[in-house]
Amino acid sequence: MYLIMKRLASMPVVLLSLLAGVCAMPSATFTAKGPIPGQPWSVPFAGNVFTDLAWIPAGAFTMGSPASEAPNRSDERPQTQVTLTQGFWLGTTFVTVGQWKSITGRGVREQLMKGINDETIYDFGSGKPPQLLRSYMGWSKDTDPTTYLANDDDNLPMYYVSWNDAMEFCQNLTARERAAGRLPAGYAYTLPTEAQWEYACRAGTSTPNYAGANSAEIVDRIAWYSGNGGDGYVGRAAPKSKFGPRFVAQKEPNSWGLYDMLGDISEWCRDWYGPYPGGSVTNPAGPASGTGHVNRGANFGVGLADVRAARRATNPPAEESAYRGFRLALAPSP
Repeated sequence: MYLIMKRLASMPVVLLSLLAGVCAMPSATFTAKGPIPGQPWSVPFAGNVFTDLAWIPAGAFTMGSPASEAPNRSDERPQTQVTLTQGFWLGTTFVTVGQWKSITGRGVREQLMKGINDETIYDFGSGKPPQLLRSYMGWSKDTDPTTYLANDDDNLPMYYVSWNDAMEFCQNLTARERAAGRLPAGYAYTLPTEAQWEYACRAGTSTPNYAGANSAEIVDRIAWYSGNGGDGYVGRAAPKSKFGPRFVAQKEPNSWGLYDMLGDISEWCRDWYGPYPGGSVTNPAGPASGTGHVNRGANFGVGLADVRAARRATNPPAEESAYRGFRLALAPSP
């Protein structure tokens, strides 16, 4: 212990600050001009904060759930054998409020106000008439926006982000990193496909969640959901809830080092929502069109039965919710 403390004491202040940061940048980032397949990667944000991306190797898995897996949702079947021929990188955590702010200049409150003041008419599908986002979400310009906010600390996952917003963030980050010489042509930051997301979430497992059985004892270790979301929660609650999003990386990760793949907030995927094809497919990217995009991973408002790797949901691309955010994927450009 004495030798460890002595060595720490001799380190430069800059190095110590990196060790104490939210996510330390791996040494490869200092020397490499781009990500190296098989190795982790980090993306720099303001204030010496980095988001780490884990390398997810190519492989195959069974997508969806068997009929025996409660609650037996039909859109999780037929189970489909999926082969992913290329590895990719995936954020070990959600994109946080602080990271979002450093790219867009907007925190959660400003992001919410942007949606409230949006005068665009959107087609939200499902037989609903085209309308303003605030009308669809039930927001009022005459109401204090704090009414709709949960907490807004920088280490929280960014929420009130539409699929459109998330994709714009990825495009802007890609342009910034290419201009800085940290991202070679042919690579892009984006959202994971639904198949990439479930493959990464399972991390080689076939159980309902990546820790095993769908029991409170197991799920409490890996996820924030309705059964434990109020434990120690302090501050503002999200609409229609008694609590809200929690700081990232507070629960156990899966075996590939990915935190909060289940619970806390749901995550946008790149695909349009549609039925599974069944059989065997290679590098699926979902339907060519649709009315809603897939989101995965459940959130702090769902019950225990839905904290599963196979659970799916769909929402219109313009919808913004206190229950939904995203994490970065890095892959060869489509």
